[in-house]
Amino acid sequence: MTAPIRIPVPAAVGIFKAVYGPQHVVEATLLKDDAERELRRFRGPLSVEDQGDRETALDDWHRADKVLAASPLRPIQPTGVLS
Repeated sequence: MTAPIRIPVPAAVGIFKAVYGPQHVVEATLLKDDAERELRRFRGPLSVEDQGDRETALDDWHRADKVLAASPLRPIQPTGVLS
């Protein structure tokens, strides 16, 4: 199984999402990005301290992923447009 390819988001779109998105989703996105960056750091045989750091990063990643999975992609609000 291969990892999905991440498409970079333009800066303006990222800023718009950060300003108008729910705060808990913005924080979870930042936490997940930080955890992914931290997980890429570990290579080869790990020391006990590195194993603990990796477990902490995995915990952060899973916690942020759970928040993002529970959040709808679009807010559930009536738009006022009846078609």
